[in-house]
Amino acid sequence: MSSTEDIFIKPTTEEPKAKPKRKLTDKQLAGLAKGREKMRIKREEAKKLKETKTADKQTSKALKEHNTIKKKAHKEKKKTMKQINKDKEIAHLEKLKKRESKEDRVSTLRANCLSKAKTTAEYREIEGVLDGITQDILHDDEKLKSYCKESLSKYIVDKEAKEV
Repeated sequence: MSSTEDIFIKPTTEEPKAKPKRKLTDKQLAGLAKGREKMRIKREEAKKLKETKTADKQTSKALKEHNTIKKKAHKEKKKTMKQINKDKEIAHLEKLKKRESKEDRVSTLRANCLSKAKTTAEYREIEGVLDGITQDILHDDEKLKSYCKESLSKYIVDKEAKEV
């Protein structure tokens, strides 16, 4: 047994002696110091760059928020302007309808008056009076009523002139 045990047992040897640290020359020490200084400067620059990037991110984020607020305000203004324009257009269309209805009533009155003329002279006289209705008179209800009462009262006594 001792022969097999001898194989596995390592001979005890003395521990290796620690080698003394290698001595660096002054030139090598200066190179190490220079390298360390470069790395320190590089780390500082990286740190400053990182800080400026975060500051830039914050300013760009604030700028982005400002732009979105501005866009929203512009959209709302545009929307209100569209609504105002739409309201103006509706009011204008209503005015046009009212004007057309007045023109229709005046043309109906004209046809009725001219159809009641008994002679050509009376027809021409009524036509001349009706041709005197200008756009200014047509669009002002009071002027139109007074004009019809003054000029057409001798030709018609119906309530047609009073309706205009």
